[in-house]
Amino acid sequence: MENFEVAIIGAGIVGASVFSELTRKGVRAVLLEKECDVANGSTKANSGIVHAGYDPVPDTLKAKFNIRGSQMYPSMCSRLKVNILQCGTLVVACESGRAGLQELLERGLKNGVPGLRIIEREELHQMEENLADCIDIGLFAPTGAVISPYLVCIALCEEGILNGGIVKTEFGVCKIEKNEENYVISSEKESVSAKFVINCAGVGANKINELAGAPTFDMKHVKGEYLLLDKSHGFVSRPIFPLPTAAGKGILATPTLHGNVMLGPTAIPCEPEDTTVDETGISQIKEKIVLSVQEPNYKKVIKLFAGVRVVSGDDFIIDRFNKTNFYYTIGICSPGLTAAPAIAEYLVQKMIENGLKTREHKLVVRQAYINTETLSKKKLKALIKKDPAFGRIVCRCEKITEGEIIQALNSPLRPKTVDGIKRRVRPTMGRCQGGFCLPKLIKIMAENLNIPEEEITLHGLGSEVLKK
Repeated sequence: MENFEVAIIGAGIVGASVFSELTRKGVRAVLLEKECDVANGSTKANSGIVHAGYDPVPDTLKAKFNIRGSQMYPSMCSRLKVNILQCGTLVVACESGRAGLQELLERGLKNGVPGLRIIEREELHQMEENLADCIDIGLFAPTGAVISPYLVCIALCEEGILNGGIVKTEFGVCKIEKNEENYVISSEKESVSAKFVINCAGVGANKINELAGAPTFDMKHVKGEYLLLDKSHGFVSRPIFPLPTAAGKGILATPTLHGNVMLGPTAIPCEPEDTTVDETGISQIKEKIVLSVQEPNYKKVIKLFAGVRVVSGDDFIIDRFNKTNFYYTIGICSPGLTAAPAIAEYLVQKMIENGLKTREHKLVVRQAYINTETLSKKKLKALIKKDPAFGRIVCRCEKITEGEIIQALNSPLRPKTVDGIKRRVRPTMGRCQGGFCLPKLIKIMAENLNIPEEEITLHGLGSEVLKK
């Protein structure tokens, strides 16, 4: 049984942020994830927006960690060698919504959001030419940004591994026991021990608390459905929100980091594992999106997907159980992606105050995946001469080469599935959604993972792509 100073349960964006924060401080940490890869829950299916911080109620944990997290993201992305689109965000309304936007402005100023301003119709429509004709006024937040949430999560985990941490996937926690010094955390196959434990299990957080004897909380599960449009439909240049309601931030239109456009999400009560998309959700998106922007070209839709977020009351729940070394995070819904690095900073500081020892060490810097599309002709030619695999296109839609796929397969956190490769270097993410490149991708994966092609899965056991 391996011994660690800290065990983090749940490898979404919060757990990955805690893992990175600890390992950069020289702490021996393990990140435990029940799925076959990290970022497999809510982190893989959200809007990818770094919120500026005008929406949370002042003096709440959401407000505190939203503002701090928003400040941390640019430098964090630079450190991780991942891209961030610092485009700002817009909340738009017709004239009757002026008072609501003014209220958001005042709330944002109270929270400490820099640069917020009200924009009138003429300037607004110059900024975004596809706004709905009824839109007269907007609130611009220049510190809002767009990231790839799963790629940031993966990068945080890779950074943690490079700095001495361990990630254990397919580790479904089924037992937590406390001895005199440590917690023993067990799956069906193995156990680890740790002095400190942090529950970042998201949808499964109540189960983990219960195993540790900690309190459980009322949880509501809300499904957010999305439509993804291809890159030929450059519809908006920044996230555009309608005036929010009590139900949430509403149906928005946002660019992705890679040039697509997303429409959504819905907010439908659901079961914890329900990521289906149905006609009701699609109709709701189509009905509501035209309140903010002109009707998109739905012939450009290339994918439907959904994520489940957990709501537990009106605020985040982040606490320590009964003066023990067991900590938990509950109900980390929006703006949880933005807040994650700040939550990690807070939790690690609390553990240090309660006896966790840190060590100075030279930080090992994570390197970005090679992206051949961004290279100059001279650099690409030199790369292909060194490794011809970077000259063989596999995914025609995204222009992804065999070399890029192989480098991902040999990265610090080696992916085992088609979805794992997709989230790292984007094959199967284009217009054809793998219609042309999937057979080649499976062959490359089988050769490099040294397993039969029939064992390659889409997202884990039971999702085999080929059948014998």
